[in-house]
Amino acid sequence: MLLVTIVVGLATWSILDPIQSNTIERAFQQQISEKIREDADESLMLFDRYVQIFRQNVRLIVLQKQLSDYVQSVKDVSWATDRDGSSLIKFHTHYIESPEWMPEASVLRSFSHFHYAILTDDKGIVHEVYKNYSETPPSALLRPEFLFKQVQNRQSILLKVDGVLYLVAGEHLYGPDGSLMASLILVNLIDDEFVVSSQEKDHIVAFIEGSSRKILASNRSGLLPHGTITESLRDDYLYWGKSLSNHGSSDLKLELVTFVPKGPHEQLSGLVLMQERRNRIITALLLILSFSFIMAWITRRIKSLTDKVVVFSKQSLNIQQKTFQEGDEVRVLGECFRNLTGEIAASHESLRKQAESLQKERDMAQNYLDIAGAIILTLSAEGRVTLINRKGCSLLGYPEDEIIGKDWFGCFIPENIRYDVRAVFGKILAGDTKSYGYYECNVLNSSGDERLVAWHNTQLKDEKGWVIGVLSSGEDITERKTLERLLIETEERERRRIGQDLHDGLGQLLTGIAFKVRGLGRKLEKNDFHDSEDAAEISVLVDEAKKQASRISKGLYPIEVDREGLTTALRELAFYIKKTYGISSEFLCNYPVYITNKTAVLQLYRIAQEAVTNAVKHGKPERIEISLSQEKDKIAIVIRDNGTGIPDVSEQMNPGMGLKIMSYRASLINATLDVRRDESGGTVVTCVFSDTHEALSGDETSLHR
Repeated sequence: MLLVTIVVGLATWSILDPIQSNTIERAFQQQISEKIREDADESLMLFDRYVQIFRQNVRLIVLQKQLSDYVQSVKDVSWATDRDGSSLIKFHTHYIESPEWMPEASVLRSFSHFHYAILTDDKGIVHEVYKNYSETPPSALLRPEFLFKQVQNRQSILLKVDGVLYLVAGEHLYGPDGSLMASLILVNLIDDEFVVSSQEKDHIVAFIEGSSRKILASNRSGLLPHGTITESLRDDYLYWGKSLSNHGSSDLKLELVTFVPKGPHEQLSGLVLMQERRNRIITALLLILSFSFIMAWITRRIKSLTDKVVVFSKQSLNIQQKTFQEGDEVRVLGECFRNLTGEIAASHESLRKQAESLQKERDMAQNYLDIAGAIILTLSAEGRVTLINRKGCSLLGYPEDEIIGKDWFGCFIPENIRYDVRAVFGKILAGDTKSYGYYECNVLNSSGDERLVAWHNTQLKDEKGWVIGVLSSGEDITERKTLERLLIETEERERRRIGQDLHDGLGQLLTGIAFKVRGLGRKLEKNDFHDSEDAAEISVLVDEAKKQASRISKGLYPIEVDREGLTTALRELAFYIKKTYGISSEFLCNYPVYITNKTAVLQLYRIAQEAVTNAVKHGKPERIEISLSQEKDKIAIVIRDNGTGIPDVSEQMNPGMGLKIMSYRASLINATLDVRRDESGGTVVTCVFSDTHEALSGDETSLHR
């Protein structure tokens, strides 16, 4: 097997090596071509920018005030004698004579280089020429009709005059009345110097005439002489051209061509191919050696496995394996396994019967779960349903096969409590079953309705003691919670009715009696009867009875249901505690608090009332402080006393009825309740309610917890 591996490896390398070399060479050539195209695009961009600057120079000269003043002074005097076009043109030479209409030398230095500046009148007749060289411009550039026509058609053009390529840019000068006064034309010879100036990078660039494919100018005249045909350079250069039709007349076709010498690239390509081939040879040898080592290792493992099969067959199944010739390990192993197959097939029937028995036991256990009155649910550590009984399927409204394997929290828990319930699940997995062994939450059924379920939770562990999920039994308590809510509402209505009866009936009756007794007292006192003092005492007692009736009515229903009713009721509660029990009591509220939920106003007051009552009965405090605050939509009530304090709620095995009532009232309005011992002594009760649009108002309450 080792020899076969080596032969196959060498044959594979000999086939793939030429293919890989050709692929690398093509990729290298493609990269070079893309690089030449990028250089050509960059060269054309540099040329366009140079032409644009050249064109802007013309406009800057025309905008100079001295040009306008000069033309205004000479056009009707000295230029008038030149209207026939036969007069001499006035030439100005750089460093000898600078015309009045040209900018100063310091300004000209910042302009791009040009050969000639030609000034014409409004008819296009050339009058003055400024030369940067001693040579006179070709006569074709001084022909008025030809030059004036070109300037009017374009602002910049490429012209070929007497076999020489020129760049020409022009601009008109207009008078205050908008009439044409003169025209200024800049001319630059496109020669080797021009190509060097227009290119900033070290590229080999040349202007090529489109029809003859001859080089007109280049930035490397030593490498690319004038008149050279590009076809003759194919063996030495790679090149790519870009058309310059946007800058030339329709009958002049030019290309700006970028050249790259082939020699360095071919040398680099050869080095790359050689290095790649060397790397492939090394890689192939390493792979062959690696596979050879692997095959040797596999052969040893097969032989070891064969020996183990033989020993197992003899010791466990009492099968005597045949003796095979060494060297064909795979065939030997195959024969050993075939012998085992017969014995395994013989025991298959026994295993099948055992599986049927286990299935019957499983079905029986499932029947027990299905007839149970509670919901039985198991979740994996990832929160997916692994088991649910018939009661749970009925509650959710789905068949079992549509529930098993689903994400419990994503599919069956309302979105607004999904995060909290998943956090509770994580704490149960972590072992906190003391706090969350009992937990209430809503579930979603197939109709989109929410049902409140009370869950009893415990951990699921495997045989090694690892936590693999959670087992929960649940009870639908939606109707029970509804009845409890209705009971609370009925109690509040009865409180309201009795309070109103005390206020409207007994209160008015006592008020009438008080008036009658006072009148009787005044009559007795007027007639000097000794019983007038008794009448006065009766009047005082009647007033006290009226006040007690008023306090009882306010205790039964203390809040006028409006946006500020809670603030007033809590202030009166603090006053009542101080006056009734002689305990220092204070109500703190820095800013007005407005609550739109009428049910929440009453429940928040009842929670505060119960907290104060518990503090007075069990804490024996000297001071009670009630504070009300609001931050955005969060309303918080804090009742703090300095009494003996109570243990933390989490430490109490059986919380008192007062705590249960407060917790239930908080759950009715989706509020959070926290009762704990204060660090400085006493008890702190905090209730936080969110007054949002999601909260129910009026007589409706939420059953979420």
